[in-house]
Amino acid sequence: MSAIIRDGFKVNTLKTFIASLGTDSLYLGIARPQFWDTISQSDTSIPVPQNTISSLNSDWEDMLALKKVTSTNLYTGIFKETWQANVKYDTYRHDWNGTRTSVYNGSSVSVTTPSSLSDVKCYVVTASYNIYLCLKQQISNSVVQPSIYSPETGTPIGTNTGIVKTADGYYWKFIGQTSSGDIVKFSSKYYHPITTVLSAPAPADPYYTQWNNQQYSKTLKGGIYVINVLTVGTGYNGGIAGTRNVVDAEGDTEFKVIGDGIGLQFTVSYGSAGSITDIEVTNPGSGYTHASIVASTGVGATFDVIFTPQSGLGADPVKDLVSRYLLISMTLTGNEGGDFTTTNDFRKIELILNPYNFGTSTVATSATLNSLRTLNVGTGLASSNYPVDSIVTGSISGAKGRVVDFNTVTGNIRIIRTSSENYGNLGANNSFTTSDTLTSNGGPGASAIISITQPEVEKYSGTLLYSEYRSPILRGDVQTEDIKIVVKF
Repeated sequence: MSAIIRDGFKVNTLKTFIASLGTDSLYLGIARPQFWDTISQSDTSIPVPQNTISSLNSDWEDMLALKKVTSTNLYTGIFKETWQANVKYDTYRHDWNGTRTSVYNGSSVSVTTPSSLSDVKCYVVTASYNIYLCLKQQISNSVVQPSIYSPETGTPIGTNTGIVKTADGYYWKFIGQTSSGDIVKFSSKYYHPITTVLSAPAPADPYYTQWNNQQYSKTLKGGIYVINVLTVGTGYNGGIAGTRNVVDAEGDTEFKVIGDGIGLQFTVSYGSAGSITDIEVTNPGSGYTHASIVASTGVGATFDVIFTPQSGLGADPVKDLVSRYLLISMTLTGNEGGDFTTTNDFRKIELILNPYNFGTSTVATSATLNSLRTLNVGTGLASSNYPVDSIVTGSISGAKGRVVDFNTVTGNIRIIRTSSENYGNLGANNSFTTSDTLTSNGGPGASAIISITQPEVEKYSGTLLYSEYRSPILRGDVQTEDIKIVVKF
């Protein structure tokens, strides 16, 4: 018995995850204000996140605050293959199965024998951020030639096919475009947003051209966009050079396509002695799942027919380009309404699905969540009494915590409690109480705890989906951080 998980499953899983956020709650969290090495107080060595229970617990212990991710922060994405001159690009094919050799010779590492279309470098993002699919290469003396001209310089082939031919002999199909806003928000060095437009936009909308292309592509479901000439043969067209337009591929007497579709039209180019040198498709037709070609009046020519999806190549760009990347773009501005610290740094970025409100089993929906416990020690104290990152201890409870920030105006000290300061501490299981006097290992603080405010989020709740460890990022009152996360499905 054998089985396979198809690319469609991965793409559909990505789409389903994004759609689920209409009911589910996804949060971005920042964490770990303390050094990676708390003994030597150094960030020289950044650990690699581990997929273990202890690592998960540590990520929750270090949590500072969370901000809700909305649909405007998410996009489906592709690897960003920017078009470059003098690069050989692979072509779209229906049979990339791990046996066909890639010719791609761009700057990034390619798979020699891609096992599926998802591993093939057959699309490009142009300088204008339009996205094209490579349909056909220029081949001379059985050698694939590099692309010289951008698809944007191409001449249209056929009517509303999206096909263009560049002067170097490459054929491309327009697939999609990118608005300036989405470029700024989601495009990066290695990844680029791609969308399937689901409803008709206004003519002035940046995605209007893509929408029209999607609609035209739907009329060409199962269309044949490419017929490659494998061997040129001889004696065709009366043995002379020239061209011939085939407007009825199924009924033509000299160049007949035998298959299960209709509407295919193309132009045949003949070379010396009536050899068949090229076939240029002008109308892909529709409904083809198989086809063979019978070319009469000559001998020896063989052909390679490329089939496209029954949904229509270009009708669903996210599916057609096998988009498997979730692009997340989040902005943190100042204290985000008070829940985020602006006097400390962070070293972890987390994604948490459906965390609970503190002390409940109710999924949180607030725009932001404070993950810190607040100890109020009254006003009139200097910040040096309880310095950031110092360890505070309750005189009676023996509980220990690490200072994240101290607001001297309100008297609020926000803390985290982690295993690093509580390991071996007899009060590790105890809670701070208002009977405690709070001392600090970094300052002269010795004030009574007046009140205690619990966090807004229940630790260890929901599902921790993603953890990223990095160098410290110091936050500030007027600072903004743009955080981009890419998750491969």
